Amino acid sequence: MTLTVRAHAKLNLTLEVLGKRADGFHELRSLMSTLALHDIVHLDPAPTIEVCCTLPELDGRANLAFRAAELLRAAAGHAGGARITIDKAIPVAAGLGGGSADAAAVLVGLNRLWESGLDTDALRDLAAQLGSDVPFCVVGGTALAAGRGEILRPIPPLPEATVLLVRPPFAVSTARVYGALTADGYGTGEATRRLAVDAARTSPTDWRPTNDLEPVTCRLYPVVHEVLEFLRSHGAAHAAMCGSGPSCFAHFAPAERAEHIAMAARAHGWEAWVTRITAGDEK
Repeated sequence: MTLTVRAHAKLNLTLEVLGKRADGFHELRSLMSTLALHDIVHLDPAPTIEVCCTLPELDGRANLAFRAAELLRAAAGHAGGARITIDKAIPVAAGLGGGSADAAAVLVGLNRLWESGLDTDALRDLAAQLGSDVPFCVVGGTALAAGRGEILRPIPPLPEATVLLVRPPFAVSTARVYGALTADGYGTGEATRRLAVDAARTSPTDWRPTNDLEPVTCRLYPVVHEVLEFLRSHGAAHAAMCGSGPSCFAHFAPAERAEHIAMAARAHGWEAWVTRITAGDEK
């Protein structure tokens, strides 16, 4: 029996870094939401755990999905394995949580396939061992995130909004970006609190996303600044970087306008996707 699960990308509408913690991580505040853009994860019973992906470089043990399956198997005391097949649509190393989404889908899906009986809290605890974004991807929807991103407070879903994502064709080193962030770039959490209130009562094109990592990434990778300026020059009132980059996003209405701007972005040699914020319940 094959079980199929959607692994949705995440969007940090805000990403504020409050400071560095004693454990070496950074204290974050973020307003996070689920995007319709998703990978498809197929799960089949098998004697051992194996991972195959439409991007061959993501096959095998190095994939976070493999670690997720091992972690769940140990926690559940399951004797068997699973064949995990991932159809990638979320761009890799783009600040959209694609690897985290796949790992979360494996935790949720194998919990069902193996009839492990773990509740959502238990799955979130396992997810936190895999990465800061994985707990959110287990739950989905819209949430305020704290800690290193694993402490979540769900809030009512945001209005459905068209999102244009533009990604220059290179990867960003998250460690390098955080390593270059200095105390004068730290936020307070106020921008996250403000947008959480404003987003429920204003048009998406009026939302003011913010990302404390954006100035650092733009300095290290100047093309990211070019992408942001491109979005603003095409009418985005507010544009921001996704996660640690290099993807950037803006809200455009109607969706047809976003598609037109996406075509212009591709003419620059950049990748572009038109998607939308969702309630997170599309399985």
